[in-house]
Amino acid sequence: MSNISTIATYLARFSGQLQPMLEKVQGMDRRTFLLETAALLALTSCSEPSGKAGMAPMISFKPSGVPVVKRSPRQLLAECNVRPMFMPKSSPLRRRSSRMKPRFITMHNTENPSADAMQHARALNNGALRCNWHYTVDPYVTMQHIPLNETGSHADRGGPGDMYSIGIEMGEVRSHNPIVTWNRSAKLTAVLMKQYHIPLRNVVPHYYWTGKNCPAPLLTNGRPGHKWSWFISRVDYYRRCLETRPAAAL
Repeated sequence: MSNISTIATYLARFSGQLQPMLEKVQGMDRRTFLLETAALLALTSCSEPSGKAGMAPMISFKPSGVPVVKRSPRQLLAECNVRPMFMPKSSPLRRRSSRMKPRFITMHNTENPSADAMQHARALNNGALRCNWHYTVDPYVTMQHIPLNETGSHADRGGPGDMYSIGIEMGEVRSHNPIVTWNRSAKLTAVLMKQYHIPLRNVVPHYYWTGKNCPAPLLTNGRPGHKWSWFISRVDYYRRCLETRPAAAL
């Protein structure tokens, strides 16, 4: 038991959350103590900011050979069918937000095969979710949930992924064609890149911030691979489609 107390004392230097465990460790069996400690450390590691706010690594991809069809940012944005439906300013998530100048675009998948973009918008507005983000995309509509100069809570629990990135959730309704959703998301990403002068390398999966397998349908064995490269090639194609006029205000 003395060894367990020593371990607990050492761990307490790193997290005040361990104090309740210290108070009851003397009456706890070794296995229970170690299980609770492991669980707490896992939760703590998930909430740590990654610190990766600089340039993301370049992703190797093959540029699309499809002839470029010139569009203005306004035209490309219209193809995304964006519908603003902002969360109430009084909602706890928005009250905790900060002002933001976007430097990244973070791609997610909703992990919800039964809810489309509108249903996610309603859930956010009703306060049913514990995180928020800027857009949800499905094959028919792109719902915008919060202004683009406001931080969301979607990437790394208040770390640089939240503080500096626009969050885009790609829907996964079983009856929807995922290629259409991903292609629409690529169009939206290209417009946002131009609007905020975000380089292609700073279009990242949620994986980049925390190592989470997200957006899972576009990762390979939980990591960026050939499917993610395909998505980046689509973003690059629509980036090249854009004309040189300034992007429409969002």
